[in-house]
Amino acid sequence: MALREMTPYRRFMSAMTGGRVDRIPVMTFSNYCKELMASTNVTWPACQTDSKVMAQFQEGRYKIWGLDVLYSHNDLVSEATMLGAEIDLGTDIRHPSVKKHVMENIDPLKYDLPKEVISKGRNPIVEGSAKILVEKYEKEVPVLRAVTGPMTIAGHLWGVDKILIWSKQEEKKFEACLDICTDLCIEIIRNSIDSSGVDGFSMPDPTASGDLLDPKDFQYFLEPRYKRLTKETKEVPSILHICGDTRGYMDRIPHSGFDAFSFEAPGTSVKEAFVGLGDRITLVGSVETIPVIMQGSMEQVYAQSLRDIVDGVDILAPACGTPPFTPNANIRAMVKASKSKI
Repeated sequence: MALREMTPYRRFMSAMTGGRVDRIPVMTFSNYCKELMASTNVTWPACQTDSKVMAQFQEGRYKIWGLDVLYSHNDLVSEATMLGAEIDLGTDIRHPSVKKHVMENIDPLKYDLPKEVISKGRNPIVEGSAKILVEKYEKEVPVLRAVTGPMTIAGHLWGVDKILIWSKQEEKKFEACLDICTDLCIEIIRNSIDSSGVDGFSMPDPTASGDLLDPKDFQYFLEPRYKRLTKETKEVPSILHICGDTRGYMDRIPHSGFDAFSFEAPGTSVKEAFVGLGDRITLVGSVETIPVIMQGSMEQVYAQSLRDIVDGVDILAPACGTPPFTPNANIRAMVKASKSKI
């Protein structure tokens, strides 16, 4: 007997814990797309600087694209602004970025998070968006707080080259900068759970890629910090996304404490992830972004989505961030595939 139709909230929550679903949920990690901006009647820079406009833009994931999950915002640098980083706000086709590594001359062994850090930088804007969405869609559509991972925040603050050198030559400094950034992540997530009532969090940590980080270093340095983070926020489900080739440490991912893992094809294929991880963690992915999601036809997106579902994903999503010139129709093709009788 077929399951009765679920709400997006129930569908997503069930998929995150390995339960039954009426169909595969569909989500995207970012929605910073020109066509969606027009469809939601928002403009840049307001969609990056005003909580109400930001939330209106994020609603487009559900109202225009038909996805099962809402996110607080789009960017990887808001966390760094909480520790003093200046950012380039980007454009309507380019995400914000850090202007310089504000802590490159600061010894992480001698640094403590500032008091009231939660009220600093862009965090109040982002939290305002999350709160608006939770109040509007409570228990109907899940709202996730997006929080950049500790390795990536550290790269923004001290510089990627510097922290990678520390990982090999000055391990105590590397551990200290990761601890600072992990503590920041925990504060952000805890505040978002307690004050806004978000339903979970999604953590992109692209600088943790196996293209940059040795698998042994992932296990020794990052895994225990991920464990600490997920233990401190265990009452809500969590997604970890890492770009590039993650095959070298994939078997360690379930030990991190995250409920779901998003991987990037073609660096890691759906079949490789399914064989390597099986049912030990919810698999999220992994329709290729540039050649399929942005440049492909609706038929190509639909076909790739069906293949990913057959190959074993539990939640269908683009392999990474949604490119800015992605047509609305291509995201809807993913949703159409999830509703197909395979």
